[in-house]
Amino acid sequence: MNRPDMPKKNLFLHVALVCLLLLGWASACKPSAPPSSSSGLCPSMQQGLAFLEARYNPELGLLNESPQVAPHKYWLTNDNALAAHAFYQLNRPQMSADIQSALQGYGYGTHGLIEVVWAKPAVFPPYVALPLLVSKEGTDEIWQEFHDDGPRMEDWAEYANLSFFGALNEYHQRHRAEALTIYSDTMALFDGTGFRDKAFEELYETYKLALALYTGTVIGASVPSGDQLLDVLQAMQTTEGGFRTHYRDMHTPEGDANTETTAMALLALNVYGCAPQGSEK
Repeated sequence: MNRPDMPKKNLFLHVALVCLLLLGWASACKPSAPPSSSSGLCPSMQQGLAFLEARYNPELGLLNESPQVAPHKYWLTNDNALAAHAFYQLNRPQMSADIQSALQGYGYGTHGLIEVVWAKPAVFPPYVALPLLVSKEGTDEIWQEFHDDGPRMEDWAEYANLSFFGALNEYHQRHRAEALTIYSDTMALFDGTGFRDKAFEELYETYKLALALYTGTVIGASVPSGDQLLDVLQAMQTTEGGFRTHYRDMHTPEGDANTETTAMALLALNVYGCAPQGSEK
């Protein structure tokens, strides 16, 4: 039996609903610019994407934390939510969608802080991080970190990463002057090699270099020592394409390359560029 035609009004509503569902992730991310085309990615970004793709476990639909230090640990946040956003921005929509689907399957709702990268507001001062084991699949563990309850990080301005998140949070709420002030104050923690903030002991954190470049570019700030930041960041990239988590100086990387650091580095290179501002990118 032939199916009767759908009334035009109902058909319109049906199509609109499907479109809204398909665009849900993209609109939540609110990219500041169209995603980069694959052909326009520099070698450093292509290698970084290859590293992230190698972290992907199709059975779980997630990327592991790192190849050596934590190959059986999978973080919904920050790692996989951030990687999904990076894949989306770098024109890997299917990979982004697959990870996002897995995130929802494991009950990911919100981290409470990392979402400022894709323009969702956060509460400041931010809450202290709370890790939670979500699931255990054989030798694999799925974890999530939350910033949604409990004590507050009243000293957040003394940590470079939290301050850059704070600047993004202000900017996306149209408080550009406040964002620029926070950014400028945080850049004063850069000593020419890395960020000597409250968390610094002997090792610098690569993630903070990427956040500095990303945040400054997104909010339209002057990025002092930007090319120097870029040089140190790219020096932390391994031959496999990942970015090492820590370093003592530009020539002495430490630790394993991991998903979170690499995803943030790719987002930074995507907006700032892979070559110094004074040269052709």
